[in-house]
Amino acid sequence: MNKKIPPLHSLTWLWCSLFAYSVLFGLLQKLLSSVPGLPEGIVLLLSCAVASAIPLLWSSLVSGEAPHFSSQKASLGTLVFLISVALSGNLAVMVLTPVLERVWNLVGFTAQAAAVGEEIATPLLAIYICIVGPVLEELIYRGVVLRRLLPGGARQAILLSALCFGLMHHDLYQGLSAFWCGLIFGYAALHYGLGTSIGLHIAGNSIAVALPLLRQAGTPGALATLALVFVSVVIAVTGGIRLLLKRRGRKRERSQAGGSSGVWSNPALWMLLAFDTVYLVVASFTHR
Repeated sequence: MNKKIPPLHSLTWLWCSLFAYSVLFGLLQKLLSSVPGLPEGIVLLLSCAVASAIPLLWSSLVSGEAPHFSSQKASLGTLVFLISVALSGNLAVMVLTPVLERVWNLVGFTAQAAAVGEEIATPLLAIYICIVGPVLEELIYRGVVLRRLLPGGARQAILLSALCFGLMHHDLYQGLSAFWCGLIFGYAALHYGLGTSIGLHIAGNSIAVALPLLRQAGTPGALATLALVFVSVVIAVTGGIRLLLKRRGRKRERSQAGGSSGVWSNPALWMLLAFDTVYLVVASFTHR
């Protein structure tokens, strides 16, 4: 099936709208967090709700038609495998964090202070992390960005939407986890629909919120955490091996690379990536 490559100007609108989203998101968080007596949950809810409307509405209006995702339903086994892969990636980031911190410490910096802590989330913050954030982010990065990039190739669309998603978090360790999960959510949205990626995102964030509660539950909580980690890694590894063996027996499909050069040569995309990268570095790294 022939797919039309999105016009350059439509992608320019997309990158500009995401740039506006990123700038406004950062500004709102800075401004609202400085208001005395305003709970953190309300700050995040307000900033996300207002800022996310810009790229969602703006780029959808000017982008024209975009390919639809597959309507294929994901089996329970597939869902368990995908969430296990996402959790295993987050675990890898946690393991990698002390190693990276040693490197930053050698030059007198740390990125640990900017990362999300292990404290128990307030009820409002939990609502944002578990429901509001995942729904809005999936609508933006998979519902709008991924779909608009699909005509240039599925792999490129998943990679670039995940990269934008990771950088937008403006936090090194959160960004690494978000990039990895963005790849998983992009694959899920493309093959099983946007509802599946939203569900996986909600499940992953809910588990992240529940982990500090488990750690405070003493020995039973620690055992439950270890069991969750062990099972996730085993499922991810065994499922990944099976997937590789299956693909080995098949003929490799040709990737649709048409239009990729037009995507990467767009100045608006590089403006967005540069801003988010600089913001991430400035927001993450502090002198020890």
